[in-house]
Amino acid sequence: MEDKITFNDKVRYQLRRLYEVMRSSVIEKKNIDRKFHYMRVRSIDVLRGILTILVIMIISQGLENSVSKSFIISEWNGVTLAGVVLPFFILIMGASIPFYIKKYHENGSKLSSIIKKSLIRALLLLLLGLIFSVLFFESDKYVRVTGPFQLLAINYIISILAYMMFLKLRIKNNVITYVFAIIGLLIAMMFSVIFINGGREAATNIFVRTDISLIGGYKSISLADPEGIMAIFSSISLGFFGISFGCILNKKHIEKKYVGYRRPMKIRNDGFSKENLLVDIKSWINYRSIKSLLSNYYRFNNEAKKVIHLLLFSLIYLMLFFVTKYWIPVNRNVFSISFVMIACFYFSMLLVVAYVVCDIVKLRFGANYLGNIGKNAILVIFTVQIVHKLLSMIKIKSIFTGTWLPFNNWFTTDFILPIFGTEFSSTVYSVLITVIWVLLFNLLDRYDVKVNL
Repeated sequence: MEDKITFNDKVRYQLRRLYEVMRSSVIEKKNIDRKFHYMRVRSIDVLRGILTILVIMIISQGLENSVSKSFIISEWNGVTLAGVVLPFFILIMGASIPFYIKKYHENGSKLSSIIKKSLIRALLLLLLGLIFSVLFFESDKYVRVTGPFQLLAINYIISILAYMMFLKLRIKNNVITYVFAIIGLLIAMMFSVIFINGGREAATNIFVRTDISLIGGYKSISLADPEGIMAIFSSISLGFFGISFGCILNKKHIEKKYVGYRRPMKIRNDGFSKENLLVDIKSWINYRSIKSLLSNYYRFNNEAKKVIHLLLFSLIYLMLFFVTKYWIPVNRNVFSISFVMIACFYFSMLLVVAYVVCDIVKLRFGANYLGNIGKNAILVIFTVQIVHKLLSMIKIKSIFTGTWLPFNNWFTTDFILPIFGTEFSSTVYSVLITVIWVLLFNLLDRYDVKVNL
């Protein structure tokens, strides 16, 4: 009996110790966030908030058999609204890494300490991913080892280690921007070649066959698992592109002056002739002229430079999409290069709009609500999923069907379906529930509750 009591005391001590470590970690993070609040890029929080709202809508469906195609990931080739949510989360995660490292570095943390914190965050995400898989999917039929949170966790730790490696090499921020964009492009190209050479159809593709052979019954019942083993590593390209975007937003002001260059303009002064035309052409196409033209970039303020930089990148990604889509299908399940390019294009355009509105113009109306949701993305998604699961256990008898239905099915069938019809009733229910959640979770900001990974 004494041994048993002693063992229980040890367990209580270890649990208490774990609680104190977690509590001190949360308090430390809150203090650091307050200290370096000026580093926070509001547009990233707003975009994360928009994506979190989309996740709430995907989770909170009224009728599972009448879900809009926009809220279902494409079975193989093609892309839907639901299909870009996770890729955008990966891009936002990558874009946050430069600011995360900078914040802890300026607080005096060593690189080894930052790596340790990052590993803990990744492990927590892996654990939460397994719990989320049990909640979200029919765990009595299968357990999903791979999933969105597991993908994010592995992507996060690889991306942050790669970024810190380049920092240790003392490579400048502007150079890292292009380095990670190029590496991301090479990774996407490599896995795309594997994809098209490994069988274009879902049933025979190497991505699917790898999952079936390695994790068998521990995956989604869908033939094309959106977060399979190989897909987790092919998605790393998005994490690297995200770091590239983050480096652009982290861009420092460069003190360089406009380089003047006086062109001869022979035609205007001496009239048109073949010789004068050649002189004028040479006055434009030479090293000094091009250097003078490009130096106009430095006349802009730092914020305008960031916007121009993002727009140029978005244009490059759009052109690469049109080039690659003709020989590599747009496939979200394997993160093909054509899909990665169009995802990066849309994300960069959204980031430009959000950055101008939230960080340059500093619009607060509506942005505060979205930003508060974005700060608590993990907490929001888990709470919504748990509540949705609990509500589905409540059975209420429908006056229309005469059968006992889960709460979401009953409410949709009896109150929404008669007004909006089968096609839109599930979406209307999800919008209604999402609005309620957004209002409730914004109360967290008033009590300074923030659980972000």
